[in-house]
Amino acid sequence: MPEKDPSHWLYRFTSDEWLRASAHELIHARRAFLQKAQREGVAHSRRAAGMAVNALLWHRPDESYGRSFMEHLATLTKDTKVPEPIRQAADALVGMSMKAELVTLGKKGDPTRVEPAERILAWAKQIVAEYLNVN
Repeated sequence: MPEKDPSHWLYRFTSDEWLRASAHELIHARRAFLQKAQREGVAHSRRAAGMAVNALLWHRPDESYGRSFMEHLATLTKDTKVPEPIRQAADALVGMSMKAELVTLGKKGDPTRVEPAERILAWAKQIVAEYLNVN
């Protein structure tokens, strides 16, 4: 297993810390969508999913995934080793508009927009747990 390295883009956090950071981003994403702040909700959702991928890359580095969260998501959409629902979730995040397409009535927005990122985080947690049980 790699060592934590504050100067390295991936190893500055452990995989567990990446998963916790991802969960924290989901809180912000949900809050932003509730407040009808589409741009912030999308950004936090993408960050959450990208951080979850970082947790996986920490155990199994793969340069094809690039370094940015958007590169991670774009590669995730095409990775045939990844379950189809996860590829679809990544595709939903990549395609999600930063600008609200429909005006929703009422005081609150739709927090379910965060679901694709939640699916990716849940999947990443499962895979990380498998990595840890194997080693």
